[in-house]
Amino acid sequence: MKIRIVALSLLLFGALLDASAQENIRVGLGSISLQSGLVHIGRDRGLFAKYGLSTEAIYIPGGSTNVQVLVSGNLDLSQLSGAPGVAANLQGADIVYFAGLLDKLNYQLIARSDIKSIDQLKGKKFAVSRYGSSADFGMRAMLKRVGIDPVKEATILQIGDEPARIAAITSGNVDGTVVNAPFSSEAERLKLSVLADSVKMNVPFFNTGLLGSKRFLDRQDARVMNFLRAYLEAIKVLKTEREYSVKALAQFTRVSNVKALQEGYDYFVNQLANVPYPSVEAMQAVVAQIAESNPKARGIDAKSYVNDRYLKRLEEEGFVRKLWGK
Repeated sequence: MKIRIVALSLLLFGALLDASAQENIRVGLGSISLQSGLVHIGRDRGLFAKYGLSTEAIYIPGGSTNVQVLVSGNLDLSQLSGAPGVAANLQGADIVYFAGLLDKLNYQLIARSDIKSIDQLKGKKFAVSRYGSSADFGMRAMLKRVGIDPVKEATILQIGDEPARIAAITSGNVDGTVVNAPFSSEAERLKLSVLADSVKMNVPFFNTGLLGSKRFLDRQDARVMNFLRAYLEAIKVLKTEREYSVKALAQFTRVSNVKALQEGYDYFVNQLANVPYPSVEAMQAVVAQIAESNPKARGIDAKSYVNDRYLKRLEEEGFVRKLWGK
């Protein structure tokens, strides 16, 4: 009995040492989406622990709110679209994006079931999460692309996250919104109209990426590198293990519609690179849109808002080649 107690004590002590040896990293998620699920996969498969990290994922709806928490130091990193980071930098922040998962606008424009064409959207009310958020920028960009002036021919209202915006349509409080693509299966179930797809429009836009303050990235270089090692492994799991990934994403998003999840998985995976370098062109598109209403953004070079040094180092050291076996 004494031997068993001693053995158990040693095991518990060893577990405590392992836990204390891990460095904590707090990651803000601006949405509960498939791309945000990469952090969940990394935790579920023990990939962050493999590299000595205890990763805490914190959901903070709305990109502008998320960035405020990041700038305050209560988050270490975030996963967001480019717009909130650019807006914060124009106000004096020191944010940089070091990975970019999606470099095209990734929204679908949906509306009430009785609205069947783009022409019917003029003069209607549209829901976004918050002004200055990615949904707000996506909405305005898509309306422009389909020939509707978002200032003169539409009313844009702050409603909340995606479920709240969809509820606002089904209740009749607004006429349309943008949702993360794809939404066809869910739209069919809710009897809503999908009127436009931004990916098919091929609209450059820094849709989703990883960011942090320059101060944190410079001071925590090793921690950021380890985070990216685990993150790139999570990307490989997502791209090569479809059955597991769909189940993991269902658990993370709490979406029970398997057909919709499979549709979303296939849509997202086809756009995701093995090594997600941040796109300067996509970030410049964000800057250009902000410059239309904010003079501070005019003449800004988007190169100052992205940094690919970490991913380059992982390629140079052979990590990516070893991970993918090529």
